[in-house]
Amino acid sequence: MISVAASAAQRGVALVVALLFLLVVTIISVIAASNSTVGLKMSANLQDSYASFQSAEAGIIAVLSLAGTANDPFDGDDTPDPFAAFDPAVDHPLRGLGDGPDSVDTDVYLTTAGTACPRSAVASSVGLLDCDYYRIAAEHQVPKEARTKVELGVVKTIIGSGTP
Repeated sequence: MISVAASAAQRGVALVVALLFLLVVTIISVIAASNSTVGLKMSANLQDSYASFQSAEAGIIAVLSLAGTANDPFDGDDTPDPFAAFDPAVDHPLRGLGDGPDSVDTDVYLTTAGTACPRSAVASSVGLLDCDYYRIAAEHQVPKEARTKVELGVVKTIIGSGTP
């Protein structure tokens, strides 16, 4: 008789223990799912950031590749858009970008013209050469994804005034 009374008192305990175990497993799985979602968002944002940086850097490299050509942005003129002479669909240096050449805004500015180049006092070209200083700014922007701005300073050596 004692065993029947003891089993009658323990009938609901197994159900309560099973429900508590299921609740703990459910909470752990929900936390794991939310952590993986945050991880996916972080990696997508990082991928967008890297792609944006590479696109802005491609704008800088494209401007540098124009040096010494007919479209030389370092010819002394203050022309902010170095790609004005190019057709975006045919010969634009940035036409291979995944989001198009219009996503990168690249500007070239002459900051200082014809000043002394930074040279050693014992160098043989002191006073013979001057330098033009340029700033290249490339900005890549994809709305609601990423925005990166890269700037680079360029020094162009020119024949100077001849006074030491």
